[in-house]
Amino acid sequence: MKFICQASAIKAEIDFASNFTSSKNSLSILSNILFEANNDALTIKATDQNMGFTSVIPVSVLVPGSTTVYCDKLSQLFKNIPDTEIEVSEENGNLYIKPADGSKSFIISIKTIEASKYPQLAEIDESLYFSITQRDFFDMIDKTSFAVADEDSRRFLTGVYMEKKDDKVVLVATDGKRLAYVGRHFEQNIPDFMPAIIPPKFLSIMKSMGTGEGLLSIGVNEGYIFSEIGNRTIYSVLIQGPYPVYEKVIPKGLDNTCIIKKEDAEKAISLISILVESKSKRIFLDMTENNVILSSENTEFGEGEQSIPASYSGPEVRMSFNCQLLLTPVKKIDSEYLKIMFNKPSSAMIFTSEPEKDYLFVLMPMQIQ
Repeated sequence: MKFICQASAIKAEIDFASNFTSSKNSLSILSNILFEANNDALTIKATDQNMGFTSVIPVSVLVPGSTTVYCDKLSQLFKNIPDTEIEVSEENGNLYIKPADGSKSFIISIKTIEASKYPQLAEIDESLYFSITQRDFFDMIDKTSFAVADEDSRRFLTGVYMEKKDDKVVLVATDGKRLAYVGRHFEQNIPDFMPAIIPPKFLSIMKSMGTGEGLLSIGVNEGYIFSEIGNRTIYSVLIQGPYPVYEKVIPKGLDNTCIIKKEDAEKAISLISILVESKSKRIFLDMTENNVILSSENTEFGEGEQSIPASYSGPEVRMSFNCQLLLTPVKKIDSEYLKIMFNKPSSAMIFTSEPEKDYLFVLMPMQIQ
């Protein structure tokens, strides 16, 4: 195998591929990436058996062939190789990298493992792909993925649930204490697809690969989710298990509504959180007519209180929240005002934008003793 390409072109693909290798054990084939050079194109593949990556870039192929090479070391090498045109060749179990102009300014040799030992990557029928706007879908990921559980005992909650419902694409995440929901209409025609519980790592990598402009493609088949962005294709094994009926978690018919400036709320929570007790992380919200008071308990560090104006005319109530669970959804609200809706201070509450958009956050208050 021998080909010529610009160093920066291959470096970018190796950096992405490194997210899909299984370990830093140079003896494991799953720590390697696969190079396949043919027809003036280089195909780069990586997999850890749960996720997979494929990229195709144009190169000048001098000798067709394939091999695998230890991704971690190769990535480190390309961080330090000058951005120049390089010749990459494989011979006698080694991959050689040197300037394509014949100079001897550097020459690198790294051991390889033959391509025949590399596992097959999962595939999907192209007809199962559908296109969706990058900017909107990435925004949906941002508004939900933070709320997944981190407990393996409830593995089905460690992913983001995706389904098509009422002509909308829906993303939901919950850890049992909070729930994030987005249901969005797209200009593109979205066909029916199987509901899926998606690992958040896959969604994070998808975001990092995109530009936020144009479209990306998504496909779901039995047990896998795939995505195509530009010249790259990635996939992941889906999380198995029955996802909770999230509609039952979202409270309906809420009687009380409080509207406050999102910026005021975010600053007040951040300020008072500095003084909350580190174990309980409890912050109090006292709602009175046209006013919300945020406060902390008296701890060894002291105590704090801040009042912010509000549009509220319901009964005077006191509620408490884990300040970390409260702050994150408030930050995700992308409007000048946020709305808090509830029936009583001990039941699930909805936090959303004002005016309302296509997303909401459900948060359970802490019990006040």
